[in-house]
Amino acid sequence: MIQANSTKITFFLWLLKVLKFLYPKGNVHRFEETIKLIARQTLNSSDKSSKFVYSGITHKPWYESDDYNILRFVSDTLKNGFNDIEDECMAYFSPEHSVHSIVPKHKPSEIFGESFKDKDESWKYNLIWTQGKFTEAALSLFPKTVNIVTKLKHFIYPLAGEVAFLVMEPGVVIPPHADSQINLSLNCHFGIKTPEGCGIKVGGETRSWTKGETLFFDNSFTHEAWNKGQEKRVVLILDLSHPELTKIEKTLLKLATKDFNLLGIEGGYNGTQDSHSLKKLLKNLK
Repeated sequence: MIQANSTKITFFLWLLKVLKFLYPKGNVHRFEETIKLIARQTLNSSDKSSKFVYSGITHKPWYESDDYNILRFVSDTLKNGFNDIEDECMAYFSPEHSVHSIVPKHKPSEIFGESFKDKDESWKYNLIWTQGKFTEAALSLFPKTVNIVTKLKHFIYPLAGEVAFLVMEPGVVIPPHADSQINLSLNCHFGIKTPEGCGIKVGGETRSWTKGETLFFDNSFTHEAWNKGQEKRVVLILDLSHPELTKIEKTLLKLATKDFNLLGIEGGYNGTQDSHSLKKLLKNLK
C-alpha cells in the first residue's frame, strides 16, 4: 500500500510540474503552498479540527454579489427564477401537502436528506443536489427549481457541495459552529420565506434574510442562526466554490481529496502509511 501511495504521489508531482508549465496563470503555486501548510500541520499536530486558509485567496466572513461576476450571475439567476422557486417550494411545504401521495416509492430520509440536527423536524434539510447530481426527490418535486440550478451547477463546490431547501421552524436556535476547515467554498442563502425575528451571525456580524435576495458568506468562520419569529423561515442554500479559485486549482483539489484526503473530508490522515506519504509529498514540494 505504501508503494501504491508513492506511485500516486510521483504522478501527482509530475502533474503539478506539467500544469505549471502549460498554465502559468492557473495559480498552481497557491495550491502547492496550501498543500505544504496542511501536510506540515497534519504531521505536527494530533488536532484533526485545525483550520486552514487557502493561500492567496480572499478570506472574510461576508461577500457581496457585486464582489465577483460569478456571484452576480448566481444572484441574478436566482432572482429571475424566484417565482418558480417560490411556487414549488411553498406548494411542497404547505400543510395540505402529502409527501407519500406524490412520491410513495421514496423513504422520508430520501425526500428530506440529512437533517442538520439528527432527526429534528424543526430543521429540515431538503436536498436538491448532492454528490455531483440532482436527487430523485428534487427531479420529482421541484423540476423548475432543478432547471434554474442547472444553470449554476458549474459553480457548485465540487468536493462536498450541496443545494437544498432549509426550513427553520419558529423557536429554533442553531448554536455557533463552523461547517468547514478551509475557506474553499461560500454559502449562498436565497430567501424564500423570511419572517421577522430571524437572523444569522457570521464572524461577529449579524444580517437577516430578505425574500428574493441572496446572502453570501464563508462557512469556515464561526456562525449561528435563529428564528425567534412566529412563522417558519425557508431559504434555498447553495454551496459554491470560492470565486477566486481557477479551474486548474479546483481540479487539483478534487484529486488531492480523492487520492490523499489532504483536506480531511473523510477524517484526515492517520497512521504510518499516511505519514510516509505526507513526508514524501512535503520533501518533493520544497
